Amino acid sequence: MTQSQQKRVFLVDDHPVVLAGVKAMVEAQRDLKVVGLAGEADSAMRGIEETGPHIAVVDVSLPGTNGVLLIERLRQRFPALAALALTVHEESAYVHQLLQAGARGFILKRSAAEELIHAIRSVLAGGIYIDPVMAAKILSTPKTPIANTESLSDREVSVIKLVAKGYSNKEVSAQLSLSVKTIETYRARAAEKLGLRTRAALVRYATLEGWMVE
Repeated sequence: MTQSQQKRVFLVDDHPVVLAGVKAMVEAQRDLKVVGLAGEADSAMRGIEETGPHIAVVDVSLPGTNGVLLIERLRQRFPALAALALTVHEESAYVHQLLQAGARGFILKRSAAEELIHAIRSVLAGGIYIDPVMAAKILSTPKTPIANTESLSDREVSVIKLVAKGYSNKEVSAQLSLSVKTIETYRARAAEKLGLRTRAALVRYATLEGWMVE
């Protein structure tokens, strides 16, 4: 595989040992290349602007500007950049907070090395990745009463599944061979029927329905 075919990865963590370990894991993969490292938000913003990575793996507990705020800033400044959150926190509330900030994935630091690589590849492929431990906690959380999936048309289900997995309206449009405007209509109609107002709520619902592993 040539360097131009490799996916560029930028790593952000304020612990040098963790940073070195994750760098070694990523660089052991033929399809991935680490293009930059940073220990805090400002240097991460500068480094990402200079290196143009495909994905940023961001520690949530950064000094100063924390990882959640950094991910939000990255989404606003580099909308094509995918962000994967790396954290020691296992509270399910973090999942919702990070997804609302713009993260495309969430993985615990204690997860196995191969799980991190799987998460990076999943996010790079356009999906949303939730650490299995966190997915189990979301599933165990009492479900807020909302409309049943049976209230959706087959087309609305198809659209909402892809949106939950992180695909943009344009990408869903291409996959389903429908106009972007039509996708927007199906998405809005499905969200209204289900009572889902945010992407985080949609991802939680999709997880409960088993759509994220299809």
